[in-house]
Amino acid sequence: MNRFPGWSMKDIERLNGEKIEGKPKKKRNDGPDYAGMISSALDMLGVDHVREYKFLHDRRFRFDIAIPGEMVAVEFEGGVFTSGRHTRGKGYSRDAKKYNLAVRHGWRLFRYTTADTNKINWEFEVADEIKRLIKNPNRFANKPIAEIEN
Repeated sequence: MNRFPGWSMKDIERLNGEKIEGKPKKKRNDGPDYAGMISSALDMLGVDHVREYKFLHDRRFRFDIAIPGEMVAVEFEGGVFTSGRHTRGKGYSRDAKKYNLAVRHGWRLFRYTTADTNKINWEFEVADEIKRLIKNPNRFANKPIAEIEN
């Protein structure tokens, strides 16, 4: 007799991550932990931050990295050039909803992709950029984009 009415043992094994008879469990290869690299660089600069931060209590959305006291978030978009979740319809739509909700709740958001990782020590450039924003929150206020990019 099952402890969970309506659930088969295979369902329970699947939830527990156990091997299901006859089929070996596929191993995911997510590649490098780019958000982890940014997190390490922020640690070195002494910036307090949280990984996998749930910014709305009634939603499941999480930021890769957040600095809650400053309302600054960092998202790393993986799989952009390999048709990953972030570029397919459903994933892209969910990300757009998440980012718009974040901005409406006062968050400032940094987004990065694997293209940003092509330089040596890219994670320290990212951490410096975040630290500069925290030190001077109005740095980009009311400035034309051409001025900001220079």
